[in-house]
Amino acid sequence: FLSALDEVAQLHPFITAAVLIFKTVWTLEMKRRENDSKIRAVYTEMKHMMVVLVQLKNVKDVTEMAPDGTTIAGRIQKLSEDTEKDIKKCTNACDTYSKKKVLIKVLVGSVWENRFLEFLSLFVRRRQEFEFALTIHTARGVDAANEALGGVNARLDAMMQILKQLVSPEEKEMAQLVEKRGGVEAVQNNKKALEELNKLAQKNTSSLDLISTGPQKTSNKSNMEELLEDLHTNPDEAMEKNEKVFERKFKIQQRQITEELTRVVGREGDRIISAITSGPHDRLIDPDVYKIWKEMNWRGSVKARHFVMALRDYFHEKWNVDSPDGTTPEDVVAQEKHPDDEWALAYINTVRLQPISEAFDDDASGFITLAEVNTLTTSRPLGWSLPHWIAYWAVGWHMTLADYSSKIWELTGKMFAILPTIRSENLCFVNDYLKQVYKRVTTLQNSVNASYRNEVLKARFQSYVDAEEERLKKNLQAIKYDIDELDTIALVTGPGRIEKYVFPILYLLLKQHFEIFRVCQKRIIHHDELEDAADTIEWVFDAVAARYNTLHAIFKQQKLDEKHQFRVFAHGIFEYWHEPSGLWAPAIVRQSDPEEFPYNEALESADVQAVDVCNYPLDQRDFRYIAYETPELDTSPQPNADISSVLKPILGVWNGYNYSGDYATLMSSYAFRATGQNEFEATGKVANTEFTVVGKCEVGEAPNFISLKFSKIFRGGAYPQQYFTGRFDASTETIQGQMAYTPDDGSTSWTFLLKRVPADIFRFYPLPKFLEDSRARALWQFAINAIRSQVRRQLWSWSLFKERRDSRKKFIPLLVRTLIGKRLKDSEQAEYIVLQREFMPNDATFCHLLASHQVRITVKHGYTCDHCRVAITGSRIMCLTCQMKDTWNTVDLCDEPECMAAEANRPDLTMVHRPTHDLVKVRRVVHVRQHGQLERNSKAALEKARNILRSGDANQGGHIGKVEEENQGGNIGKGGEKAEKAKCTLCTKEVSQPCWFCVQCEKSTFLCYDCDNRGAASFKDGPHNYYTHDLVRCQELVKDEDSSVEGRLTGLEERLSNHERIMDERLTAMETKFERSHSKINTMLEMLLAKNGVDIPETE
Repeated sequence: FLSALDEVAQLHPFITAAVLIFKTVWTLEMKRRENDSKIRAVYTEMKHMMVVLVQLKNVKDVTEMAPDGTTIAGRIQKLSEDTEKDIKKCTNACDTYSKKKVLIKVLVGSVWENRFLEFLSLFVRRRQEFEFALTIHTARGVDAANEALGGVNARLDAMMQILKQLVSPEEKEMAQLVEKRGGVEAVQNNKKALEELNKLAQKNTSSLDLISTGPQKTSNKSNMEELLEDLHTNPDEAMEKNEKVFERKFKIQQRQITEELTRVVGREGDRIISAITSGPHDRLIDPDVYKIWKEMNWRGSVKARHFVMALRDYFHEKWNVDSPDGTTPEDVVAQEKHPDDEWALAYINTVRLQPISEAFDDDASGFITLAEVNTLTTSRPLGWSLPHWIAYWAVGWHMTLADYSSKIWELTGKMFAILPTIRSENLCFVNDYLKQVYKRVTTLQNSVNASYRNEVLKARFQSYVDAEEERLKKNLQAIKYDIDELDTIALVTGPGRIEKYVFPILYLLLKQHFEIFRVCQKRIIHHDELEDAADTIEWVFDAVAARYNTLHAIFKQQKLDEKHQFRVFAHGIFEYWHEPSGLWAPAIVRQSDPEEFPYNEALESADVQAVDVCNYPLDQRDFRYIAYETPELDTSPQPNADISSVLKPILGVWNGYNYSGDYATLMSSYAFRATGQNEFEATGKVANTEFTVVGKCEVGEAPNFISLKFSKIFRGGAYPQQYFTGRFDASTETIQGQMAYTPDDGSTSWTFLLKRVPADIFRFYPLPKFLEDSRARALWQFAINAIRSQVRRQLWSWSLFKERRDSRKKFIPLLVRTLIGKRLKDSEQAEYIVLQREFMPNDATFCHLLASHQVRITVKHGYTCDHCRVAITGSRIMCLTCQMKDTWNTVDLCDEPECMAAEANRPDLTMVHRPTHDLVKVRRVVHVRQHGQLERNSKAALEKARNILRSGDANQGGHIGKVEEENQGGNIGKGGEKAEKAKCTLCTKEVSQPCWFCVQCEKSTFLCYDCDNRGAASFKDGPHNYYTHDLVRCQELVKDEDSSVEGRLTGLEERLSNHERIMDERLTAMETKFERSHSKINTMLEMLLAKNGVDIPETE
């Protein structure tokens, strides 16, 4: 079909545009790993439309005039240009939809179905227009064409029904789960239900998708945040967002097709395949392989070992022993002997059987097919002989892998070396990137087996290596180094197994990302810049994981030793992917000492421009003073809106709060505008988050009342959707009622109040509770506060500005702690609520912008405090004594005094954490690469500090592990110097334990607790770096009890034994005492009876 279109396009160039774009998008779709049924239906209709153009093959004169005075060329050329745009727009829509999650496809499926129906309708009608243009020049006539056009609507109705039925099994299962929870609309408005379904969808995906077996991909955005953002993004917005990425992929594919059309088909020396063949060997292109295959009488495939051995013997015989008659078969084009390539025969041997077999055997089946042979032989570089090409895969590819491995290792080392120079606004993104990609990059990079090194031999292959890297670089540049799905990787690399390309691709990507790191030193990058970069790396690893799973299944099926196979296959690049413990076992991580790569900006390229390496705008600050510019709220009705008398009174600007008891949310401003007779909408912003309102009204139960229902949707799902049910009271110009987070929730505790009062006055309006308690008093206080505020504003009172400044300074730190997840104390929470009420919408927006900036520059470690269970930010306290089972991590605490003074005990700890344990404080993110070094250096620094404190001499370096002998005088230090007590670097007071000691400073640097708490500003001029230098806590060494499981059991047994012994002793003493008392009582009783003359009865 595509060949027929090419033929027609050559005959009639005026359809070339439509044909080329169709071939491009069709090829892209064929490369897609997973085809959606709905997308397939759209492409099928697109194909039906293009089939009509094949009829042009039978049109002899395209310039012939039709009865209406037009030519077929002119008519179809215009249609072809329009079709080109239609196909491109449709393909972007399909590409966007294909990336949606199953849950999103179910929840917003009807919206996308309508969009696909529009494209189906478009292609059906376009097909009819092509047919009409053709039939007007044929005997069928115009009447027949018009009859065909009349059946379009019926066909579209049928297509709509088909689209609804085209759902995958996963979508059907998800649709049933959605229905059980009340249906699509109920789930869309229920965040809890969305979270449940999202978890189920993730679980199902991980159980079905082969890719998920590898290390999991983590995003800076939570999965739920992405889901909500997708849910509230309409198709047009999604398509617009995807358009740039799609356009880049489209251009790569179009360029490849164009190159294919213009490329010379034959290769010098290749056989010409005829239509009639006498055997399987006739389908082979390379003449040498053809001859081998024919002589060996092989059929469609052969064992890889047999093929390699035959190849070796053939070239040894051909190049060392000439043929007797010097002739070749007639159907073979003679290949010149390559005397310069005889060196290659030394590497085509049994020693290198494995890599040669892998080069041909792409599917790792152990058999080499005709197609695999043609694929490899036709991909060899121009001017290379087949032995030269095979020698590359025998030995050259391994050397290339080793070279790229070294380059990648150096790049990752420089990425860590540059960290101290990164701007604080960018540091969180850089750390997130490294946390996401470093471990997997290192896993792959360290897996490459030791390589045979020969610089002369390496030079023989360098031209191909350079050309291949340049090809991949151009393709990556075409997509702006942004890989958005697995299909894009195949588009960049071309055909073939991923292990052929993964190392050069990783090197080029990391090199580009390192340039972004360099930009981060001086410019502020967009928050999505490095997140997209990390996701690009992750897509590459998803392809690696897919290949790993395929190989794992093959090795398992063939009953091979999997561990051994992954150690030797592809020179071992999957070894640690299969056995991560060989690289990431706790003992190995603790002992690791990665090579340091010092970073020097002067040695880096000066030609790289920031705008060339970044895909997003630069220097967009979080805080903008434009937040204080009051926006012009649009209250004009939509064109042609028929406004009823019921709706008119509520149109315009309103300010209001949501209330729950004593709590009031931030003030929101609404600008209601008409969209229909009784329908309205509004837009606004609260806390720097945009929202939209959609609702309707109707006549209320009384003349002055109007009933309203509206919903409030926050952009990107930043907050849950809110539903309002209330009424407008014309007498008080008030809208009030109930607010809920689910539709028709009658049990909600939330209320709302909207008034047409200006924001700077309405912020003093009393809470509903105060109005209920004493309405007159509350309103009187409101009037006083409002008038007083207006007078102070008009007079530009300094006290007003001071009050606003002080409120902002109090509010922002509390807001920052709230945003990063820190719990506020009761008193702080009460102050936070009061301060929040004081802010107008523009005040709140500006404060949230400033707070967002503070959150951005706050160090987030990614760990939770083992005492208070809150995410650790700022300073992280790590225990140097405790260890967790099966990991290199330890006990982590925030730097709150109560947390540092607390014990911690969990099942995954090898001992109970006690406050007396050795601690290190870090204000930087500690990556797995740095963990072992940090632990060793911290312990060494702590021992050095204790030596100094014990000796009483801050001048002595304190050889690690050795305590200097105390001198008798107590005032002479090492080397005869005068002894000097250890002092705090800042306050210069003599330090006493507990105190802090710097791990990195060359000079012994002590800090008392008070000075360390003074913050970064106090350390600007000194050698101690507040953020990048770590501190160990110095305190009296307390020998920890044996806190292991065995130790605890032994201690428990001892305590129980002691308790039993004490109880026995006490019981014995009580029995003795009881017997004595009993004896005394009997004696006294006998004396009493004897005194009264009563005979004492004898006891038996």
